[in-house]
Amino acid sequence: MKRVVLLHGLGNSGGIWSACAAHWRPDTEIHAPELPWSGAGITGWRHERDSARLLEEVLAAVPGGADLVVAHSFASMPLLELLGRRALAGDPLEVSGAVLVNPFYRPSADDFPWAVIAPLLESFPATMAEGVRLQSGDRPIDPELRADIAQRLCEFVGPYGWLRFLDAYLSTPLVPVHTIGTPCLVIGGGRDATVDVAEARALGAALPRGRARILPGGGHFPMLEGPGWFTGAVHDFLDGLARRARSDSGAYPVGT
Repeated sequence: MKRVVLLHGLGNSGGIWSACAAHWRPDTEIHAPELPWSGAGITGWRHERDSARLLEEVLAAVPGGADLVVAHSFASMPLLELLGRRALAGDPLEVSGAVLVNPFYRPSADDFPWAVIAPLLESFPATMAEGVRLQSGDRPIDPELRADIAQRLCEFVGPYGWLRFLDAYLSTPLVPVHTIGTPCLVIGGGRDATVDVAEARALGAALPRGRARILPGGGHFPMLEGPGWFTGAVHDFLDGLARRARSDSGAYPVGT
C-alpha cells in the first residue's frame, strides 16, 4: 500500500482532489488534509511566516508516514522549501518522491521585475473562479454567482494571505534546489493562465532528480480537468520509483 498525501493550494480545500477519487489504484491510500491556507481556515494562517514548518507538521501527522507527497500551486512552494531545508541540514524528508503541480518557481531574483506584481494580483480572482467552475462539474454555477464566490474567497485570503503567497514566490530563487536528492515530478499545464508553464519546465530541470511532464492543453487545475490523466501521471511516477528502488540503477531520468 502506497500512502499518497495531496496538498491543496491557497484558498482551496481537500475537496479539490475529489474528481480523482475513482481513478486511484486500490493499492493507493490517499490522504488529503485541510491545510492552514484553506478557504475555510485561513484566518489564523495569514500572519504565519513559516508555511514550510506547518507543512512538516502536517506530514508528520500522517499515520505510517507519507510515501509520496503531491502539492498543487501555492503548496508547491512550502514543500519545495521544506525539501531544500531538510536536504541542506543533511536530514532529507523521508518520502520516496514528490510531485509539484503547476508550481510557482523562478530560479533568479532578477526574474522578478516590478511589473510582475500587478498581473499576479489581477489574475487571483480569475484563478479562484476557475477552480469553482471546475469543481461544480455537471452542476454549472451561474457566472455571476461564480464571480461572487471567487471574490469572497479572495476576501478570505485577504491582503496578508496574498502577501504570504507573494513572499513565498519571491523566495523560490533562495531555495537550494541543487541539494534536493528526492526524486521529483513537476506537472505543468500548457495553457495555464495563472503561472507560465515555463516555470514547471525550469523547476524540473533545476532539481537534480527531477523531470517535468506537461499536459499541453491543461490549465491550472489538472486534477479537475483531466483526473484520469493526472492520476495516471502520478501512478507512472510511483511505478518508476518502485523500479528504481528494485534496481538501484542510479539517477532519476530527466525529461519533458
